[in-house]
Amino acid sequence: MLKALIKKQFKECFRSYYVNGKKNKSRSKAGIIGMYVLFTLLMLFLVAAFFGLSFLMGDPLFEAGYPEMFFAVISIISIALGVFGSVFNTYSALYMAKDNEQLLSMPIPPSVILISRIALVFGLSLLYSGIVWIPAMAYVLIFQKLPALAVVFGILLTFIITLFVTVLTCALGWIVALIASRMKNRSFLVVILTLAFLGAYYYVCFNMSTFLEGFVVNIRQILDAFKKWLGLFYQIGLAAMGDVRAMLFFTGLTAVTIVACLVILTKTFNMIVTRAPETARNKGPVKDGIARSYKTALFMKELKHFTSSPTYMLNAGLGIALLPAIAIFALYKQELIRDAVTTAFIFLPQVKQFFPAIVFIMVSMIGWLDAVSTPSVSLEGKTLWISHVLPVSGKDVLRAKLKLHVVLNLPSAIFGAVSLGYVFKMSAMDILVVTLYSCLFIWFSGAFGLVIGVLRPNFTWTSETMPIKSSLNLVIAWLGTLLVMAILLGSYYFFWEKYSVMVHLEITAVITAVLSILLTRWLDTKGAARFESL
Repeated sequence: MLKALIKKQFKECFRSYYVNGKKNKSRSKAGIIGMYVLFTLLMLFLVAAFFGLSFLMGDPLFEAGYPEMFFAVISIISIALGVFGSVFNTYSALYMAKDNEQLLSMPIPPSVILISRIALVFGLSLLYSGIVWIPAMAYVLIFQKLPALAVVFGILLTFIITLFVTVLTCALGWIVALIASRMKNRSFLVVILTLAFLGAYYYVCFNMSTFLEGFVVNIRQILDAFKKWLGLFYQIGLAAMGDVRAMLFFTGLTAVTIVACLVILTKTFNMIVTRAPETARNKGPVKDGIARSYKTALFMKELKHFTSSPTYMLNAGLGIALLPAIAIFALYKQELIRDAVTTAFIFLPQVKQFFPAIVFIMVSMIGWLDAVSTPSVSLEGKTLWISHVLPVSGKDVLRAKLKLHVVLNLPSAIFGAVSLGYVFKMSAMDILVVTLYSCLFIWFSGAFGLVIGVLRPNFTWTSETMPIKSSLNLVIAWLGTLLVMAILLGSYYFFWEKYSVMVHLEITAVITAVLSILLTRWLDTKGAARFESL
């Protein structure tokens, strides 16, 4: 029974390699082979990248006489990547699997179900942590000299670290599942964790060279800090160098945590996987609903759909969070940015007049990624009939979709334009013009994307990912808005001798407003009629 459940878990994990999610059909043999070839190439790329990192970091540390620090740092990276790489899979596969209650209703001991789930977590942890630890071991075996015991311990640590990562992943997944089971909207939790991970990932990538340089220069101080604050990882480093006591310590600690993890999960597994969402519980008498106008109700329907889908929020609304983050970073580093601008004035004194256009391009290009309105028609899917039977017009439905795009993007655009304008020391009037133009561009991009969505709807998707990420409509909407902006701003090349950049921005803002009005007018008339006939 256990073997069959483990096999089932791994088949479900790699289901996309055998089934085309868009068409909901089995892939051909060539398609399956192609998927595995792509997966293998990706793994080889990551292995090569971490092998190169090991080479850059290992040579200075081994030459300086601190080989245990090399393994200590590699263990941190390995454990961190293993945890972050598999924690979301653990959350969905271990605690929130759709067949948990079905399996629990069968004559299968909960412990067997739990172990089969943990086996998948172990496999994923081995995959993610192994692509760091294994290349590091390969580097050491090829370019450095190790005692025979260190080689044996290094190989064993591949699996012991994986077990340790499995425990951490199960613990974090347990916390996420416990929080999610008490939250009314789990989508925000997924989005917040994803954005936090992406932010940490790009921060580390952009500062990797600085980290490595500082690490090598301050090795003595870092070694003392490791022994004091990160003693566990230092013990792993010693174990990898053949220290028997350190190896026994880390192995024993891992064994104890595994036992504790299994005991806790066995006692709480049934409670978590069968817990009803907070919204489904009866927490008292039903309150009277809030009376809203039908237009507000339509808007709230669109907003609820957006906030209930992590895929929708992350792919169609990333700029909503990205633009304020960039603006806050610019305010924090304003002195450094202004010094760079002052230096640019020395070589290019005429660049100052282009600051309003630069700020507008920065704001609009980030907001350009937020195609909230483009997939909204296709996302109606099989529920399209609800919009048709309601006593509302197609115009009202489309207006609600356009309003959602504008309302979501407007605050971040205003904040970004004002903040960046302040950092670049633009005048109040210039900031006002750029802010208004940015707002008009949001209106235009939302209306244009919605027009494309009405003209080319797709209601045959099997997953929301298809209209949100894999639709040709998004490409058309993005390229279309980009082309219009390029034409409007690029046309200044023919008029730069006649008037200033600010005058050109004001003219193009008026043109953008006219285009937005025309697109909205089409949505209210022909677009509404087309939507009602879908």
